[in-house]
Amino acid sequence: MIFVWGNNSLEEVVSKAVERLNEDAKKQANDYLKSVSTLNDLKKQIATMEIERDKKKEEFDRREREVEHKVGLERKRQEFEITQSKREATVQVQEENLKADKERFKAEMDFQRKHLEDEIKSLRTLVSEMMKCLPSAEIFATLGPKEKEHDSRHDK
Repeated sequence: MIFVWGNNSLEEVVSKAVERLNEDAKKQANDYLKSVSTLNDLKKQIATMEIERDKKKEEFDRREREVEHKVGLERKRQEFEITQSKREATVQVQEENLKADKERFKAEMDFQRKHLEDEIKSLRTLVSEMMKCLPSAEIFATLGPKEKEHDSRHDK
């Protein structure tokens, strides 16, 4: 039931009510369109953010792999350096031992040489002393063809 006040006719009241309803419907439709537009914008933002997140995750994963690779390379380098240092230390010790062996050998050879020289000197002295004590004698001997010549001279 519609009450009409004053000079307004029923048509005017209905038309105003229809206009208000129409405006309310337009406003609701606009609000709905804005909501849909906002919702679409939000969906686009979500999609963009997911893409950015995935890119950042991929970048992070790539960097993490690179770091792990670098750590692996560094570990291998350190292992190689340790092995190389051990080898160098072993070689250095062997060289020092060889040098010490050479020095000991040289000292032993010098000692043996000196001892042998002393023995030879002692033997020479002994032989010269013995020669002084022995009577001297000259031995003449002819050997080989000289004897035949000697025999042939006797035969004549």
